[in-house]
Amino acid sequence: MTYIVIGICIFLLIAVIYISAKPISMGIEARRGLNEINKDNISSEDNNSILEEDKDSLSEEITKLDKLRSEGLLTKEEFEKAKKKLLG
Repeated sequence: MTYIVIGICIFLLIAVIYISAKPISMGIEARRGLNEINKDNISSEDNNSILEEDKDSLSEEITKLDKLRSEGLLTKEEFEKAKKKLLG
């Protein structure tokens, strides 16, 4: 009797996997397609606004480093090294 129940459970498990495999793979393919479309649709205006935000955050980081240097928490060499790391 237990073998019959185990057999039915295994059969149902295989059936569920078989039935759900195709919709799952279709969803994955659709997600990949959306990602490719989104990459293609980024305009130069979006890129410019992203670059401006990066410049603002970069200047803020350098300002913070300069403040730490002026407070004596960073040496001039440490400041220069951190600044080079941020810029390049």
